[in-house]
Amino acid sequence: MKKLAAALLSLFLICGPCALAQDRSSATKPDYPPNFPPSGYRPLPPHFQPRRVIAADPEKVNVAPPPLPSYEQPVIPAEGYLWVPGFWAWRKSVPDYFWVPGTWVRPPQSGLLWTPPYWSRVEGGYAFHAGYWAAEVGFYGGINYGFGFNGNGYQGGRWDHGAFAYNRAVNNLGSLDIGSVYNKAVTTDDSTSCLSFNGGRRGTAARPSEHQEELASGQNTGATAEQQKHFELAAMDRSLYSKLNNGVPGVAATQHAGILAGPGITQRGLPSNPTAKSDGDVKGANTKSGGSSVIERQIDPAAK
Repeated sequence: MKKLAAALLSLFLICGPCALAQDRSSATKPDYPPNFPPSGYRPLPPHFQPRRVIAADPEKVNVAPPPLPSYEQPVIPAEGYLWVPGFWAWRKSVPDYFWVPGTWVRPPQSGLLWTPPYWSRVEGGYAFHAGYWAAEVGFYGGINYGFGFNGNGYQGGRWDHGAFAYNRAVNNLGSLDIGSVYNKAVTTDDSTSCLSFNGGRRGTAARPSEHQEELASGQNTGATAEQQKHFELAAMDRSLYSKLNNGVPGVAATQHAGILAGPGITQRGLPSNPTAKSDGDVKGANTKSGGSSVIERQIDPAAK
């Protein structure tokens, strides 16, 4: 009997702390929506998952994201698609930033617009804020992603009675016959065209309004399954990692999400000559030299 009691006590001492640690670990897991992740989803970096960075649980990186590359927008594949600009994501296991190419996607439902993700300078590094779909475009750090996303709001189009009206001035509509199109010039600030993060001495100076903060914390929809697949494929493409491409991704933009080769791909040719700079006391930030030239090439879908 004494031996049995001693064995049970030993088992408790071994398993008890483990069970307790597991309970504590599970308590810190983020509260994802019940339908996330979708079937077949392969977990990669957490940055693209539909959740916001909050003060209590920031995703921090001690290296600034590279400058945004300039690129041409592929032709819209069909009416009803909306543009989602490219952005830099972080993969902790490498560790390095990789480029998620800009692409055309269908919104989860009519009336929704995409708020792009962005990086912000915070104490101790850089934090990522995930993008989302909502009835209006929220705060995205004042980042000039181009194509209507010029740092504040969206000038690339608008919903009108269930149909999307495209601004031809900032969208590549090609020769496609689209029902609702208008042409309105958009003013851009060239001095912010390469800035990839908000805050600090080298980032954008934009700050969210009270309404934008309420929008980010309200009811919105995370990235679609199509966007998540696009993100996963980008994370597996070596040509998109900044340490290998010197901040010039091999694929800058695509016509269809999740397709990184073939027709409809905007590729980049000559790399720039980057110089290492830092923001404040954080070392290792990558920036491009101002005099580099870059060749952009878009593969025409109709080309054989």
